[in-house]
Amino acid sequence: MKPRLTHLLLASLALAALGGGVAILRFLPGVAPQRGASPAQQTAMAAKPAVGPIGGAMLPGLRRGVPPEATSPVAAPAETPAPVTIPALAPAAPVATAAQEPPQTPPFPTAVAPEASPAAENPDVEGDVSFPPQPAAPPLPPSRPADLAKIAAQTPLPPSRPGDLDRLAAVTAPPPEAPPAASAPAPESPSVAPVPPASEAAQTPERTPAPDAPLPPTRPRELAGVAASTRVAAAPADQATPAQPAAAAPAPPAAAAPTTQVARLPEPALRPAPEDAFQQPPPKFGMGDQVFVRIFKQEGQLELWLRKNGRFNLYKTFPICKWSGRLGPKIKEADYQSPEGFYSVSARQLNPHSNYHRAFNVGYPNAFDRQNGRTGGLVMVHGACKSVGCFAMTDRGIEEIYGFVEAALRAGQKEIAVHIFPFRMTDAAIARETGGGWLAFVGGGGNYAQWTSFWKNLKQGYDLFERTGEPPVAFACGDHYEFDGGGASCRRVAGW
Repeated sequence: MKPRLTHLLLASLALAALGGGVAILRFLPGVAPQRGASPAQQTAMAAKPAVGPIGGAMLPGLRRGVPPEATSPVAAPAETPAPVTIPALAPAAPVATAAQEPPQTPPFPTAVAPEASPAAENPDVEGDVSFPPQPAAPPLPPSRPADLAKIAAQTPLPPSRPGDLDRLAAVTAPPPEAPPAASAPAPESPSVAPVPPASEAAQTPERTPAPDAPLPPTRPRELAGVAASTRVAAAPADQATPAQPAAAAPAPPAAAAPTTQVARLPEPALRPAPEDAFQQPPPKFGMGDQVFVRIFKQEGQLELWLRKNGRFNLYKTFPICKWSGRLGPKIKEADYQSPEGFYSVSARQLNPHSNYHRAFNVGYPNAFDRQNGRTGGLVMVHGACKSVGCFAMTDRGIEEIYGFVEAALRAGQKEIAVHIFPFRMTDAAIARETGGGWLAFVGGGGNYAQWTSFWKNLKQGYDLFERTGEPPVAFACGDHYEFDGGGASCRRVAGW
């Protein structure tokens, strides 16, 4: 057989099979009854045409999943609707007549036991929409308990209002006060209390205690007389109160109650306060206050004094880290001695950029040193802890000292007095260091007898400050100092 004839034969067989399948599907029922459908739904589905326009019931059958028993002649419905003639090419919609009414569907689906629908069995097949079952009747309210009367009897009731409430109120209410009579003259004797008339006493209702309600304390009838007598006793006899004159004051009661005597405590004896009980608080120092400096070589201390409240007060005592030489004044240059005497510092003597951090020149040699032929210079109070005739205060110490000195000069102080002593200038200390008397052996002092007159002259200026609180103004008068004034040959010690 040639290939061409084989192809024609196969095509003919395919067409024949296709035509046979179409002819078989044309006569299949269009709608199959659904499982669990109500009678009204089955009637509406039976009224639909069983044959479609093309292919009969092929498409509806495929969509609804026609079961095998629906295609058998036994499962067909008893009453088949009359077929509707449909043109072969164009489908026509069914025309509803006036006599034919559409099937009525119930507003809610009937409560039927749910069965497995085709869509539930096969989720890939499109089926009808299923609604959840609706309750047959709305829920009823809770029933009323049968023992409602018993529950109400067990519930406590609020307290009831007493029936004799008006009588209780009348009994507990205080009696009305009678207004004072304007024309009634006051009794002459202050010791007799006014007695109410018999009619008023008869009209006073008796107080009958209530069985259940406590009564307040009774008000004394002579209350007005007691109050008046108290006022009269408190005020002088010849002086009338502004509210009521003395003549019109009511008399006290006839039998006054005995007064209670209260023991008076003895008054404490006053003692004079101690002298240190009212000390003033320490003054508050600040930058810019006037400054005074004292240096003690033997003790190794520098005292910084600041003026507050009109006088100098000790602000702080700084330890001297190092000073050079021995006790006694500086005589010449390079003797490695630190000076002693009265000096003055001006603004030109400040050196903020010193090799030893901060520094100020004490002013050696002063007028006294020059008059006595002493030489040298550059004696400083500076930082660090190295000294060649100077007073080393460490960088931290000089930072605070220099700050107050500079602030005082900037605030208007022209010169700052700097007094340098070998030690604290007392007679005992001078005697100990100069070898005078037995104190030199007991105190272990040195042999500085050549400075005895010089140190006693320094003690005069030391004592003036200790007595007055003001640093004295020193004058150089040849071989000694004079204070707060000098002769024509004296020269005031001043800074540069």
